[in-house]
Amino acid sequence: MTEKMDTFYRELTDRTNEQLSLTPASKTIVLFRIAIETSAEELGLPRVVYLLSRLMTATIGIMSGDEEINYYSILEDWDTDDQSQH
Repeated sequence: MTEKMDTFYRELTDRTNEQLSLTPASKTIVLFRIAIETSAEELGLPRVVYLLSRLMTATIGIMSGDEEINYYSILEDWDTDDQSQH
């Protein structure tokens, strides 16, 4: 799973870096909007907001130098058994 995520991450990063007409803040807003809209239908908005909160918490940990924290560890705790089925 992490290999696919890394590939997707690199593809999005390359595509985002090509978009020179947008400011970094604008790119951030667009990427967050995509993340929310593409996952809200399946996960529900409360779970999406919770996931975003976990990502921000992990980012703060990484910024503080905690070497045990990474973005992939969030997936280990993510319970997918009770996701709504569409």
